[in-house]
Amino acid sequence: MRAAAAIALALCAGCVTGGRLREQIRVAQGDVEQAKKQHAEACAPRELAAAEANLDFARIEMDHGDSSRAEEHLAVALQSSRKALAQSKECAPVQVVIRDKPVETPALVAPPPKVALKDSDGDGVPDIDDLCPDVPGTKENRGCPAQKDSDGDGVPDDIDRCPDKPGPKDNFGCPWPDKDGDGVPDKDDRCPETPGPVENQGCPWPDRDGDGVLDKDDKCPDAAGPKQNEGCPWADRDKDGVIDKDDECPDEPGPAENKGCPRKQTLIIVRRDRIELKQTVNFAVNRSRILKNSFELLRQVATALKDAPQVRVRVEGHTDNVGKLKHNKKLSQERADAVKEFLEKEGVEGFRMTAEGFGPTRPVAPNTSRRNRAKNRRVEFRIVDEADRPVEK
Repeated sequence: MRAAAAIALALCAGCVTGGRLREQIRVAQGDVEQAKKQHAEACAPRELAAAEANLDFARIEMDHGDSSRAEEHLAVALQSSRKALAQSKECAPVQVVIRDKPVETPALVAPPPKVALKDSDGDGVPDIDDLCPDVPGTKENRGCPAQKDSDGDGVPDDIDRCPDKPGPKDNFGCPWPDKDGDGVPDKDDRCPETPGPVENQGCPWPDRDGDGVLDKDDKCPDAAGPKQNEGCPWADRDKDGVIDKDDECPDEPGPAENKGCPRKQTLIIVRRDRIELKQTVNFAVNRSRILKNSFELLRQVATALKDAPQVRVRVEGHTDNVGKLKHNKKLSQERADAVKEFLEKEGVEGFRMTAEGFGPTRPVAPNTSRRNRAKNRRVEFRIVDEADRPVEK
């Protein structure tokens, strides 16, 4: 109960203090308005400016909840507004009555007297024109001293909290803090602890693919590529590891030492979509055992695949239509598997190949003659896209 009472008393005290300060602000503002009506801009410009500036600062501090700082500014504002009000009473407009010059005979006309203009403060501005006749000033400032502004930020030293460091008026003449030193004030900096350009609100530009090309300049921000290609990877249509710009055969896979072109071989031709065989892969009758006379043919296929390590192939087995469909599909699958196994032993990675038997379902000629049926009993090598690559185990 005592704690609650103490809190209530503190809140009431805060309310009383706030009400008292607002009343004093109202009084000071009334003095300022009255001083302006009495031409204080002419007689007490410095005092009037100090009163208005400190009133503004007192309101800002009140809004920020700092009553102590508000009272400091309000004390200066009250003192300055009273001085301005007192000095402005002497600013009533002076009426000068010009009498008609009496007509005199030429013999009696005397030369006009010379009047010395009084200059009390000796600043070269006659008292009649001097808004500050007791304080030396400049003609440009109508005889009043220029308000000192040591750091040239437009906030006079008497109200500047950082008189030796330029800063905006809305921060009381102090510079805004910039912890990371990137030139973006913390109040506007989205990354105040990390330096970054103004264009990115004080944050460093990201580089999602880590290729050294910032996302703002990277045409492929999610795929690493060199700066010379604007952050995009170089194209390699035939996937032989030789980029198209350096590949003399960009649509046919081949080794780098042959400028991306396939080696000339006697038994095969490397095409864009397949490895074309000049001979048939021979098997034992109705079996999947590869005959020795086909070993050199398959070794040349293995060499072509090793020359283009990024190329993937599908080994296809095909048969004629003699016999049962189920048996022919099984036999074609076993023959495709046997060829894949042979190529693996020759050094081609297994994950780069798939084996599939189609049986008699994809003939290249009608099964109407022995010759045509021989054409249909075949093995083919189809180059496939990366998307068709089997999952590595």
